[in-house]
Amino acid sequence: MASGNMKDIKRRIKSVQSTMQITKAMELVASSKMRHAKERALGARPYFNALYQTITRLAGATRGSESIYTKPREVKNSLYIVIAGDRGLAGGYNANLFKLAAAEMQGKQAQVITIGKKAQEHYAKRPVTVAADYPGIAETMRISDTHP
Repeated sequence: MASGNMKDIKRRIKSVQSTMQITKAMELVASSKMRHAKERALGARPYFNALYQTITRLAGATRGSESIYTKPREVKNSLYIVIAGDRGLAGGYNANLFKLAAAEMQGKQAQVITIGKKAQEHYAKRPVTVAADYPGIAETMRISDTHP
């Protein structure tokens, strides 16, 4: 009887060690992806800074002047770009994102551009007009992918 119990315990220990090994490998892959994403974000920072400075300068120069771009007008149509995950591994991120988007769209004539498989799946089931879908594009995205 004791040897059967010992066998079960050894099998369980081996199973836990195997799970630990898989988890460690997943952690390494995730940290590598995170590092690459951070590098891409930091690489885009000079572009963002130049764009921000240009917009700030333009906003300051056009203050008080009449322009079709600064004239207040009624908003009739809205377009939302919803960027969600491709898998379901982001905790409550996707759910909170969809709640926020729904609250923002309430009472408006809204269209959606979905980025990510979860956003595509979510809005396929909803009565919202989808202008474009881009599932699975986040990991391999290049600037040329944004032109359409």
